[in-house]
Amino acid sequence: MSSIAEIENAIEKLPAPQVDELAGWLETLRGRRATPTPVESWLERARGAALPGETTAKVMALTRGEE
Repeated sequence: MSSIAEIENAIEKLPAPQVDELAGWLETLRGRRATPTPVESWLERARGAALPGETTAKVMALTRGEE
């Protein structure tokens, strides 16, 4: 199949259970191709960027407002 029209035509001919299966597959594909949110992108860039000597406990205390 080489065009959207051909794909749509083929989908129209599928029985309901296979349409449901296809819909699930498309949602999975969409999730895999989704771009990360700005926060996820920032976290990815920030990962491993702590200064030498910083501990996880210190960072967590800072994020909780304890320091």
